[in-house]
Amino acid sequence: MRGDNEALIRGLCQTAYVGDYQALCRILGRYKMYVDTRDVGLSAHLMLEGFWEMWVTHVISSLVREGATVADIGANLGYYTIILAELVGPNGHVHAFEPNPHLAGLLAKNVFVNGFEQRASVHRMGLADRIDQEMILIAKQDDPKNGYMTPYMDDLTQDVVHVLSTRLDSRVDWETIEFAKIDVEGAEQLVWAGMQGLLDNGCMKTVLLEFTPDRYDDPKAFLDSMMKPGFALSRIDYNFGIVEVTPQQILNNFAANEDIMLILRR
Repeated sequence: MRGDNEALIRGLCQTAYVGDYQALCRILGRYKMYVDTRDVGLSAHLMLEGFWEMWVTHVISSLVREGATVADIGANLGYYTIILAELVGPNGHVHAFEPNPHLAGLLAKNVFVNGFEQRASVHRMGLADRIDQEMILIAKQDDPKNGYMTPYMDDLTQDVVHVLSTRLDSRVDWETIEFAKIDVEGAEQLVWAGMQGLLDNGCMKTVLLEFTPDRYDDPKAFLDSMMKPGFALSRIDYNFGIVEVTPQQILNNFAANEDIMLILRR
């Protein structure tokens, strides 16, 4: 049961400060992760509890097969990257995408310290709808998980970083990706537009995508575009796990600013 797992993991959680605003902590009772002690959005939970969104963690663990090629898009510190690397095993591969330079550095350390450098590649870039597109990354130091990319300089009150993005369907070694977790704080529609090659060739079988209606100009049109490749739609429910849902229920039954983790399977 999830509650039993959470209690066990909390009991095994350990944290050691290593200097320069970094700590090394134990997550999920076994993996090592470097985190940023200034980060109150994600790192604080990993340091004190040893897990993140266990309801999502459980579902991901049930969807990924050994030997698969998968993508963690918006990888952050690599919490899901590490889980995915374990799940795919030595014959699979994880492509982790993180445009935030600081987070990408910690992500690479976390892949290395867990011995997964042969089965996980860290791509220090964003994904969007064009190749070699310059984007603006806007992120707060104390909550970088809510950082977002935009093609426009629309917020000059915060620190911005110039990053390059590309299409997910632009490289041969990404053509066999069959599972993708997409959590990019509003840039999901750009990522979706840039992965049409994988959708058309039939390789992409399962997508987890964080959907927040008020982040898109036309949320209904975005949902419609997700259904066109023949996916069945579900969502991850906090209490009940995978629950079937319709696009209309997503639009009518949830607040416009609510984060909904969708599951697309075919």
